[in-house]
Amino acid sequence: MSEQTSGGSGDAAARQAVWIRLLFMILFIIIGHVTGWLVVAVGVFQFLCVLITGKQNPQVGTFGDGLSRYLYQVASFVSFGTEAKPFPFAEWPGSAPTPGH
Repeated sequence: MSEQTSGGSGDAAARQAVWIRLLFMILFIIIGHVTGWLVVAVGVFQFLCVLITGKQNPQVGTFGDGLSRYLYQVASFVSFGTEAKPFPFAEWPGSAPTPGH
């Protein structure tokens, strides 16, 4: 019986941490859906830029790359791939270095 009472506060803290994580997961699932639609909008905008001007918009491309990386971080957190919370609890993911630069 002493085993059950000795770990009681640790178990309660662990359960509380899991429930708090659930709240963060719900928050990031909502943010992930919005971010996914933003990635689609960036893709459509880039397509229109290429269609009209014949070239991509580099600023929008950089923004889209950051959104894609952020969406990966959100998915990784929600799926328990990492305990690190994405932006705004961490820095915004930067763009990947381009090959040869």
